[in-house]
Amino acid sequence: MKKGAFVTFVIAVMLVAGAATAGDWQKLGKETVVFGSSEKTASIEAKGDAVNQIAFKITGEWVRLNEVTLSFSDGSTQTIEDIDNVRPGFTTDAFAIDGGPKTVTSIDFSFQANSSAQQGRATVTVLGQ
Repeated sequence: MKKGAFVTFVIAVMLVAGAATAGDWQKLGKETVVFGSSEKTASIEAKGDAVNQIAFKITGEWVRLNEVTLSFSDGSTQTIEDIDNVRPGFTTDAFAIDGGPKTVTSIDFSFQANSSAQQGRATVTVLGQ
């Protein structure tokens, strides 16, 4: 009976440890952008391990990401459009990486002021999981 309880305990610890690491997001890169009323572009050099999905965290002023192009270490790219506006301090929904886990090398994006902030500065942080 003691051996069965110990095995159950070890399995429970392994499951909890696995669940804790499965939800961890890593910072791939960030860029502070200054904007006005016209659309501009920026680029982020990414660092980190292969990821299955990415998300964007915005801090500072409201900014709208119009089109994001992810470049991967295997030479392929993926374009993400129609990114919902996200309130500063919050994170967008996650976007799946086409074809499974890949290492992101750079992120190019176009942006402009959200209607509530015609000028300002925002930091765009790219997170991967």
